[in-house]
Amino acid sequence: MSDVYDSIETEPWAEIQERHSELLDQQVDYLAAESEYYQRKFDEWGIDPDDIDSIEALRAVPFTTKDDERACQVETDPERPLGEHQAVATERLNRTISSSGTTGKPTYFGLTEQDRKKWNQVLKRCFYAAGIRPDDTLIFGVGQTMVPGGTPYFEGLTKLGSNVVPAGGGTTERLLSATTDLDGDVLFTTTSHLRYLSERAPELLDHDVDELPVTKLIGGGGPGIANPEIREELYDVWDATDVREIMGLGDVVACLWSECEAENGMHFHGQEHAHVELVDPETEEVVPFEDGAEGELVYTPLQREATPLLRFRSGDVARVTGTECECGRTSPKIQCIGRTDDMLIYKGMNVFPSAIRDVVSDVDGAQPHVRVIVPDADQVHFEKPIPLEVVVDPDTARSEDEIAGDVVDAVRSHLKVRVEPRLVDLDDIELSEYKADLVVVED
Repeated sequence: MSDVYDSIETEPWAEIQERHSELLDQQVDYLAAESEYYQRKFDEWGIDPDDIDSIEALRAVPFTTKDDERACQVETDPERPLGEHQAVATERLNRTISSSGTTGKPTYFGLTEQDRKKWNQVLKRCFYAAGIRPDDTLIFGVGQTMVPGGTPYFEGLTKLGSNVVPAGGGTTERLLSATTDLDGDVLFTTTSHLRYLSERAPELLDHDVDELPVTKLIGGGGPGIANPEIREELYDVWDATDVREIMGLGDVVACLWSECEAENGMHFHGQEHAHVELVDPETEEVVPFEDGAEGELVYTPLQREATPLLRFRSGDVARVTGTECECGRTSPKIQCIGRTDDMLIYKGMNVFPSAIRDVVSDVDGAQPHVRVIVPDADQVHFEKPIPLEVVVDPDTARSEDEIAGDVVDAVRSHLKVRVEPRLVDLDDIELSEYKADLVVVED
C-alpha cells in the first residue's frame, strides 16, 4: 500500500464520487430540516430538496457566494450569532473562527464537536501528504489564531502527533530563537512569510537561514510555491529537502489540498467531507477534472453540521496538473493560479497578477517579487499598459533597460498583455509576514 495517511486516498476516484452522491443526499435532507437559510433559498429557487439526490443533480443548484455569507451575518441574535445559515443551536457550537478579511469584512464559521473531528481527519491527510510526521518538531509560524490556518491547523498537527511549537504571533527573533533552541526541522507558515524570513532573517541571525535546523518548508495562505523560481529560491536559501504547498478555506475545511513528494500540484484530501467541482467562472458550466483544465473551485461540504453550504464559490482559480500520481493517491492535483477577485482585464482579456509574476520571474535579472500598481482599489480594467514594480536581482550584470525590455516582451508573448515595468530594489517593496499583496493602490 502507498504511504498515505488514510486508505481512502487511494480508492478509485469514480467510487469516491458515488459515495459523495450518497452523502450529498443526506446533507441536503439536513439542510432542508435545519438550515433556515437554505429552506428560504429552496423556495426562492423553486427547487425541491428531494430532487438534489446526486452530484449530477447538484449542478442545477445556484451558487452560494462570500457576499451571501456576509449578508447572512448583517443581522444576528444570540440564538444565531453566525446568522441565518447557522444550522445548530448556539450551545452546540464548539469553535468559531473567521476569514482573514483581506477581501472584505470577515465572515465567521462555526464548528460543532463532530465538525472539528471531521476537519481533523482531513487536515491529518493533508499534513501527512506534505511530509509532516509524528517525530517532527514543527515550528508553527502563523500567529493569527482565529483564521482557518491558525488554531484549526495547530490542532490538526497535534492530532497527527507532531511536536508543534506555537512560535507565530510574536517577534521574528523569538520565532528564529525557538527554531534553533528546539531543533525544529519543519517550518509551517504562509508562503509570504517564508519569503519574508528568507530575506530578513540573516540580519537578525548573523548567518543565513540554511544554518537553521529546518529542512522541510510548508507554505499556505496564498499561491506562490508552485512557481518554479519561488520553489527553487526556497530550496536554495534554506537548503531544504522538501518545499510543499497546502490550501483550504474556512468556509468548507481549513485545509483540503496538499502536495505530495512529487511536488507538482496539490492533491484533494476532502474525500467524504467535501465535494469539489471545477467551474468556468464566466459561463458557470462545470469543467471536468482533466489534465490542463482550468476553472474556479466550488465546494459543497458533506456531513457538516454548524454552518453548511451548497455549491460555495471559493474565488480560487485552479489549473489541473494531473489525475494520476506516483504516490498512489487517486484524487486530482491542482495549482492555484489566482483569485477571481484579483483578476485584471486588459483590453477585454483576463489576466491574473500571479500569472504576470510567474512570467516575470523567468526574465534574467528579475526576481519573483512583482506588484501591480493600480490608481484606485476598484480599477480592474486597463486600456493602457498595466503598471508594474519589478524587483531587480542585485547580482545581475544586466542593465535596467535590458531587464525592463525583456519583461515587456515576455509578458506580451506569454499573456498577450502589455505592461509598463518600473524596476525597484527589494527594500522598496514592503514584505509581508502574512499575505503578500500582488496588487497595490498607488499612493
